[in-house]
Amino acid sequence: MANSYETISDSLLVAAIDFGTTFSGYAFAFKGDYMEDPLKISGFTWTLGSQAGLSLKTPTCVLFNPRGEFDSFGAEAEEKYTALAESEDHQSWYFFSRFKMQLYKNHEIPRNLTIEDDQGKHLEALKVISKSINYLRGHLMEQIAKRDIQIKKTEITWVLTVPAIWSDPAKQFMREAAVEGGIPNSQLMLALEPEAASIYCKHLPTERLDSGGKSALGAFSPGTKYLILDAGGGTVDITVQEVQTDGSIKQLYMANGGDWGGTKVDQAFDEYMMELAGPTTVYKFRDEDKAGHLDLCREFEIKKRNIQPDQTSKVTFRVPSTLSEIFKREEGTDFKQSVSSSKRVTWVGDKLRVDAALAQGFFDSTCQHIVQHLKGIFNEENVRGTNTILMVGGFSDSPMLRKAVELSFPDKNIIIPHEAGLAVLKGAVQYGYEPRIISTRVCKFTYGVRTNSRFKEGVDPESKRKIRDGKSKCGDSFSKHVIIGQAVHINEAIEEKMYYPSYSDQTKMRVSIYTSTEEDPRYTDDPSCAYLGELTVHMPDTRGGKHRQVSVQLTFGGTEIEVTATKTGTGEETKAFLNFLR
Repeated sequence: MANSYETISDSLLVAAIDFGTTFSGYAFAFKGDYMEDPLKISGFTWTLGSQAGLSLKTPTCVLFNPRGEFDSFGAEAEEKYTALAESEDHQSWYFFSRFKMQLYKNHEIPRNLTIEDDQGKHLEALKVISKSINYLRGHLMEQIAKRDIQIKKTEITWVLTVPAIWSDPAKQFMREAAVEGGIPNSQLMLALEPEAASIYCKHLPTERLDSGGKSALGAFSPGTKYLILDAGGGTVDITVQEVQTDGSIKQLYMANGGDWGGTKVDQAFDEYMMELAGPTTVYKFRDEDKAGHLDLCREFEIKKRNIQPDQTSKVTFRVPSTLSEIFKREEGTDFKQSVSSSKRVTWVGDKLRVDAALAQGFFDSTCQHIVQHLKGIFNEENVRGTNTILMVGGFSDSPMLRKAVELSFPDKNIIIPHEAGLAVLKGAVQYGYEPRIISTRVCKFTYGVRTNSRFKEGVDPESKRKIRDGKSKCGDSFSKHVIIGQAVHINEAIEEKMYYPSYSDQTKMRVSIYTSTEEDPRYTDDPSCAYLGELTVHMPDTRGGKHRQVSVQLTFGGTEIEVTATKTGTGEETKAFLNFLR
């Protein structure tokens, strides 16, 4: 099982939590089992509330009581909130669902970021996410305890999945939430979702890879380039990788994507219901019949997975009668009669029957976004020769998305693993044992720090001139560490940068970090630049005054940026940390 790129992690257990936009779950593997078979990964089979079915994931929903204390998570939270709503006792409770996207939408993330619940009330995002992670962590530990295997908490490596397109502040936020949720910082790794899925598929036997009739043999042999399309509920993550001769994986194109996940299809359905019944009726239906609205959402979630691209038969949705009642009260006419005027929709009992073409149309916008984005990537110089698309994530199980990709890229070999929605979760466990399987990543930005450089006459504007110790310096200069598109090895520390204190008695040095979408920005206030956060270096020993020198190295090849600082001369490491949260 050993690979030339890395020995297996010493941890006796790797536990992974996939905290998704729509569904979440956990999985784990003991080292002995993993060494025998890397696909021997355990999970927990959740019941999906009142809906029939079992799954290794549960809805990402969390309920807090009126005092703001955690009550329940997943389908259990959905069921309890529904029961509270039916007896009209829900108003003072807090119910959150699909809240992970707040970290994607907020480019600047304050540590005290708040998120809105089902009724418009707010709680701190850190609290909501940390309590959710704490629940999943505790649930996982209970399952391990039942196995009667003696394992110390210090012998566990925890892996938390995050979208590859997330910002550095969003990753830091999730790390801090996980630590607050009871996972020790020193035992926590973040795994990028498409990378985890790629690792899982690399371990799968060929017969468990659906390649639409084409051969999947050699799909992960050395020299093979493949694009990973990780289509989840909230985000679509895309990256391009190449298998190296030692079996490790090199990233060829920086991770990118957007918020074109399966929830966009739900939004299209919501918009259609607004068109059909009117916004006033729909909003009042959501407020007055929480249980009915939840049932309709679950109904659509199940039906949308089975809508076929070649389907001609109507798609049937069970619609709660309260929607018709509210429509009559608000509009003064019968909803069923109003709908019957449309040839594309019919009512039968409590069921809404929609033309196949109309139901297929709910997928149009998000599928087009994904396809157009893929076309742009395949035109990139360093992606040429990539003939395989690996489709993973829950939304990849949709026949509509599969067909859209197949039709747009007939010359590509499209591979979809069985249970595409679990590829990230199970791959995260494998990543915990073999983190160095990803050997090289590509920088998404140019990273640098704000410094005072030598003032160049005739080049630098007068407004940037600063006089320091009698010398002309240029303020707001962008001092580069890595360049956008640069391939960086996983543990490669970029060249050392020397920093000096500004004052003789200074005990901490703070350096502002910036990103740029340009290769060679000159100033940190250029339009392409954005403030990212702060690097703090501790310098408690003030002997040497302003002549003290600290060497700082940033490592960009991991899933998170890392920093080390050493005192020049002694080589003694000093405390340094990065903060990207406002």
